[in-house]
Formats: sequence, C-alpha cells, structure tokens
Amino acid sequence: MQPAVQRGLYRQFLRLLVMAVVLPSLAFGAAMVLSRYRSELAQIDAHTVASADILAHELDQSLVALRASLHVLASAGERHRLDWNRELAGLQRRYPPILTLIVTDARGRVVGAAPASAVARAIGLDVADRAYFQVPARSGRDYVSDAFVGRGIGRDPLVVVSVPRYRDGAFEGVIEASLSPSQLYDDSGHGDYETVLLDRGDRVIHASGGMELAFMQRAADTGFGAALGALDSAQARGSLPVMPGGARAFVARARTADGWSLYAVAPRERAERGAFERAMQMSQLLLLAVFGAALAFVWYARVLARAASSLLLRLRALASGAGPEPGAHAADAPMPEELQPVLDAIVELSGRLEHAHAELRQSLAEREDEVVQRTAQLREALRELDRVACTDPLTGALNRRGRDEFVRALAAQGARLGSVAVLLIDVDHFKAYNDRYGHRAGDEALRAAVAAIRAEVREGADAVVRTGGEEFCVLIPGVGRARVLNTARAILLGMYRRDIEHRDSEHGRLSCSIGVAMAYAVDELEAAMDRADEALYRAKRRGRNGYCF
Repeated sequence: MQPAVQRGLYRQFLRLLVMAVVLPSLAFGAAMVLSRYRSELAQIDAHTVASADILAHELDQSLVALRASLHVLASAGERHRLDWNRELAGLQRRYPPILTLIVTDARGRVVGAAPASAVARAIGLDVADRAYFQVPARSGRDYVSDAFVGRGIGRDPLVVVSVPRYRDGAFEGVIEASLSPSQLYDDSGHGDYETVLLDRGDRVIHASGGMELAFMQRAADTGFGAALGALDSAQARGSLPVMPGGARAFVARARTADGWSLYAVAPRERAERGAFERAMQMSQLLLLAVFGAALAFVWYARVLARAASSLLLRLRALASGAGPEPGAHAADAPMPEELQPVLDAIVELSGRLEHAHAELRQSLAEREDEVVQRTAQLREALRELDRVACTDPLTGALNRRGRDEFVRALAAQGARLGSVAVLLIDVDHFKAYNDRYGHRAGDEALRAAVAAIRAEVREGADAVVRTGGEEFCVLIPGVGRARVLNTARAILLGMYRRDIEHRDSEHGRLSCSIGVAMAYAVDELEAAMDRADEALYRAKRRGRNGYCF
C-alpha cells in the first residue's frame, strides 16, 4: 500500500503545479511578453520624438553660434580696418562646415573671401542680385537660405547664412558663409536613427544614406514626402511608409528656428527586431523560472511523500504498542526552502530590466540635470519673492500679508499653541516729529523703533508687524501675562534709551506707547487686537511713554 500512497501525493502535486503555477505562468508570461513588446515600441516612438527635438535644437544652436561669430566679425570691422581675407580664413578654421566666406561692400562687390583658393575668383564679384545680400541690405536682419547650388565661386550644394555689417550707422555690406549640407549631419545617421533635413520649400537639404534622397529633391516627389500628410495628422509621430521601397518607420518632425523641418526616422524593422529580441529574452527568463518552480514542486512532493510515509510507520508502530521501527529517523526527509529559486530568478529578472533601461537613463541624464538646476533656481526665486511680498520694505518688519501668514501658521498648531500675547505699539507724536525733523529722519526713527522691539522678542518665534505709518503689532505665542508685561517694559525702556531727540514731546525724546492684551486661541486674536487698541489709547491718555493691559 505504501507505494500507492506516494504515487497519489505525487499526482496531486503535479496537478496543483499545472493548474496553479504552470498554466497561469504561461498565460501571464505571454501577456507580459506582449505588453513588453508594445511598451518597447511605444518607447521607441517617444524616443524618436525626443531625438527629433534634440537634433533640431542642436542645429539651431550651431547656426546661432555661426551667426554670433559673423556678428562679432562684423562688429570688429565697424571699429577697425580689418584684413578680411585673414579674418575669414580664421573663422573657417574654427567652423569646419563652412565651405566659403565672403565680405561685400554696400554695393554688393566682394572685398574679402576665404579659403585662399577662392580669393582670386571672388574678389570683385558682384553679388548684389543674391538674396543673401538683398535681404540684410533691405531689412537689416540676418538671412538663412533654403537649399541651392552655388553659381559664383563654385557649383557646390549650399545653404547660406549672412549678416549685415555697418559703419557709423550706415549699411556697409554683408558677411556671408556658405555651408556644406553634408557637413551638418553624418551620412550614416545617428545611431538607430536616419535623419532628413528639409528647407522651407520642403526640398532636401540633407538626408542620411539609408533614406536615398538627393540634395534639393522635392520631398513631395518621393515616397517620403507622400507620407508627410499622415505624419501631420498623427501629431508628428507614428509608423509610416517613408523608407525606400515603402518600408515603415517611426517618424518625428521638429521645426528649427529658421523654418526648416528636421525628421528623425527609426526604421520599424530595426526597432521591432530589437524589441522582439528583448521580449524573447524576457520570455526565456520566464520559462526558466517556471521550469525551476516545477522542479522545486516535484522535489517538494517527493519529500512530503517520504515524510508522510515516515509518519505513517510511526503511527502504525504506536497503534501496535511497539516503539519506532529501527531506521525510522533515518527515513525522515526535511522540507526544502520554499520558492527560493523562483525568488532568485525574479531578482535576476529585475536586474536585467534595470539594465535594459540604463542606456535610456544615461542619454537623458544631462537634460535631467539641467532641469533640476533650473527648477532649484526657480524655487529659490519664488522663496525670495514670497519673502519680499510679506515684508515692509522700509523697516524690515512683516506687513499685513506677513502677519496673516504668521497667524495661519499659529492656527495650524491648534491646541498645542496655548496663549498668544498681542502688543500694539504707537510711536508718540510721530507726525510732529516728521514735520520738525523731516521724512528721512522719520524713516530712521521707524527703523530704530523696530530695532528696539526686535531686541526684546524672540527671532523666528515672535512676529513684529508694521500695521500703519507709526503703528506696530507684536504677536508673542506661548507666554504668560507676567512675561509679556516685562517685554512691554523692556521695549519702552529700549526705545527711551535710544535718546532720539524730540522737542515736541513732553519727554524731550522719542518714545512710544503700548497696549497689551492676551488671546487664548487663534480665533480670539481679533478680539484681543481690539482690547489691545483700547489699552493703547488708555496709555496715551495717561501721558504716553507707558503701557496698559
């Protein structure tokens, strides 16, 4: 009978393995592989859009740098008489995409050129009919051309950048740089991407080798151009038949500052192959994990069967009144560590997934650092603006908005707050002081009053607020009546000891009067302010330079 019991346990564990682990794992694995495949394609789509934006931005920056160099040279020519041939040759060495450079006079005659091999052909050439001369001459603005073939110094494929130059405010000519489109981007594309650059008339300025497009070829006359309408309706992304032979690709478009269109093209076959390989790697890892789990369950079933057999032998021995049979302990089999191989496989899978994203994170790291830096600068600026908005600019005390912020902070403390002392302070005979000694002295007197108040309160814990011209309010949380009265006396004494002359005061010097009240909850502050105001007027009627509670 014992062998029959072991076979029954084994079959039950196999059935449980198939129903509870193998079939769900295969279904989940298939769904996970499919989801991963779709996610990879979505990431390629999004990365194509980002790549188009980045490449267009890089091109804009390159042209901005070139125009800046041309403007610097034009500015130097406005101040000094330059050897134009030498200056242009130096600029060409610093900017390799430049094929030729020329400088013209105000009538369109070439007066300087680079490289040296072009000087003899260029000097004296009349270019007044060229757009790169006419546009800056008429408008005073920089000019960036569309694609064209040179007809002056050479017959090369060109795009042109020109800037005006002046002397004593009068137009004196242009500086023009002719660029080789093939130098703007590598013919092999950018990694997994092909690139196409079209001018404002949708003619090809440059295309990487995999696109099979020629310079100045109209995009509308090619399979690539036929797909542009679908690209517009798909918000500059999607899988479109833009490759030679109608092969599909992910395409994203970005506009440059000069109106050119830059397309990043990721061939779908290449992208799908990479995504499929990564999905298959994931499925292989999943199958390996399922196989390991199956072995663990089978081994566990056998161990459990051996343990059950051992327990059955012990029970039979006890039922017969005999002790354990010899060798019974040797037959005992320990239970295995549960599912540890599967957990190890999941950890390994997590490591592979992290590695799969590492390349993308690295490519975006510099952009993220820049965003973090700009965000930190913005937060610091916002904090400074908030501080300025809550502060009286004359005295440095809080204004009414600052007081409201302080009261909201007190309200947030709730029952932990306790009492809040309110001191209303008024500088005695301040109007008379202002009239006699002038507004500048009055401003100094207000700053002195705030300094005397701050000397007696806790920085950061208490609030000093300028509520009116010469009126101030002090909020002191968490103190009793005796403490606040001592603070009021100290403020009076500190103000008096500053010995600021005031001939129109009965005391001969600048003084202040204080009204004191207590609030035992934040919602009692307004009533406490009213009581402190009444106490302030009593202090003034008693001769000023005093306080009342």
